[in-house]
Amino acid sequence: MSYVRQVELSTTFPPFVWLQKLFGFVPNVFRAQTLLPRIIEAEAGLASAVLLEERALSRTRKEFILLAVAAANQNRYWVTEHHQMLRLLGLPERQLDEIVTDRDKAGISTLDLELLDFALKLAKNAPWVSGEDIARLRAQGFNDEAVLEAILVTALANFFCILSTGLGPMPDFALRVPNSVNIPRPDPASYVGGTSGPYLSVIERSPDTFPPFAYFVERFGSIPNIFRAQTLRPEAIEAEAGAFRNVLQPEDLLSHVQKECILLVVSAANLNTYCVAAHCEMLRMMGLSTAESDQIAVDHHQAEISGENKRLLDFVLKLAVRPSEFGREDIDGLRRCGFTEEHILEAIAVTGLNNFINTLQMGLGTTPDIEPRRVFGPQDAHLLPSGEHQTDSTQGDADAEFVTKVRGGDPDAFEELVTRHECRVYRTLVSITGNAEEAQDAMQETFLKAFQHIGNFHGRSKFSTWLLAIATNVGLQRLRERRRLGRFEEPGPEVEEEFRPRHVRPWADDPEQLYSQAERRGLVEGALMTLSPKYRVVLVLRDLEQLSGEETAAALGLGIAAMKARLFRARMMLREALSPHFASTAKRMGQ
Repeated sequence: MSYVRQVELSTTFPPFVWLQKLFGFVPNVFRAQTLLPRIIEAEAGLASAVLLEERALSRTRKEFILLAVAAANQNRYWVTEHHQMLRLLGLPERQLDEIVTDRDKAGISTLDLELLDFALKLAKNAPWVSGEDIARLRAQGFNDEAVLEAILVTALANFFCILSTGLGPMPDFALRVPNSVNIPRPDPASYVGGTSGPYLSVIERSPDTFPPFAYFVERFGSIPNIFRAQTLRPEAIEAEAGAFRNVLQPEDLLSHVQKECILLVVSAANLNTYCVAAHCEMLRMMGLSTAESDQIAVDHHQAEISGENKRLLDFVLKLAVRPSEFGREDIDGLRRCGFTEEHILEAIAVTGLNNFINTLQMGLGTTPDIEPRRVFGPQDAHLLPSGEHQTDSTQGDADAEFVTKVRGGDPDAFEELVTRHECRVYRTLVSITGNAEEAQDAMQETFLKAFQHIGNFHGRSKFSTWLLAIATNVGLQRLRERRRLGRFEEPGPEVEEEFRPRHVRPWADDPEQLYSQAERRGLVEGALMTLSPKYRVVLVLRDLEQLSGEETAAALGLGIAAMKARLFRARMMLREALSPHFASTAKRMGQ
């Protein structure tokens, strides 16, 4: 039995016929999804398009890739399946074991070794795949169609591993325990990020004559670069369009916003800048603000979404990022939150499809269709699915030792963190709320939330930055509750209100031209409170609390460019508000 219940479908159900032709039987991982036949149709369509025909790569080479990637993911179900398939294709068992443990001794050709090395790098270290990897395959005699097929097979393997982990199907054969696979640790200096291509040649196709492109134009308004880059295999593009129709387009279970949030958080965890930019844009078109989508990508626990949706995103991230820890209890947890088995099944399928698209895009190296507000890089490597590539990004953080102690159950360590940061948090909250008493209450709420969620702090920024992000959200929420602020962020970075200064004059620290320090501080504080909260906060964090540009952007959930644009406007607004005071002071001093 799998984690979700099954229903009977006819043996003449077309996707089952396709799967029977492909595998010789219908694997249990697909039978486990019979509550949603449209999902099986999408997956069977992709599998048939990628695996069935022997074109540039033979079925044996494709199964080599599938087996190696399943072993790299420590996925017992698919290691067993592909081991059995290769035995049926005539390979001896000893050779199959060596393919995943010691490929140099497996008795396979140099070409196959190169292909497997590429597939494993793409499967587990996709952001490091570059044009040099493609050139190496070309030098071995693989043409662009063969490289594209290798990318598609690797992406499909990652998709199927997500499905079996999330569904827990009964094995079709006696389970084999995957041997460990040695995958070289990537060098941060060689990071590419999956957008330095496109790497492969294409054939021009028109939406007027190629129906999948017409579908993408209808759905997205244009043809995303990831699909243009696959025109050497039009049947694969057709299958991907079918997967979008059957998995992402329906809204009878999970909403479009919920699905886009799943795609966004998992793409961010995979360091896929291309897909994060695309899904942020989709959410913007659905009514979410720039700040909201950025916050969901960076840390959905601090986003203004329901507790149930936060739990849903926790579920898909665990499935995608920590599959070895995933189990039936995670399914039960979503059930307790009110999600039906159909909801859960669809969430698993969306997560799997996301990993297919993420892997495919990074193998192709396509440039983003939407200008990214944030570029993911080695500094975010703690988010990678493979635990081997996590880095200690708390290094250099003076609070790291105390954070570790708190997470280990030491409450006194949290008291030390409160002592270290209460003044800064209080100043930030006073600047947001404009009320000392309310700032005190908000400070208590901030530290309570930090204590409750410290298990979700993974060190991608300093603890102080994370804490100020919580304080900022708490302060802004209190403003909303006072009905003095509707939304913190507008729909996009280009709709910031127009501001043209009228009274800008140079400022200098000349005591004959300025008030005394105390009077000047009072004027600045008064002028600061006249600004809208979103401009007030960026000034407080950047100029008063002296956070770096990167820390300020992270605390506000903004990209660096958006933060700089907002800071510039805020500084000009503050200068405009103060200019009359300095002008009148100068007149009184006889200038």
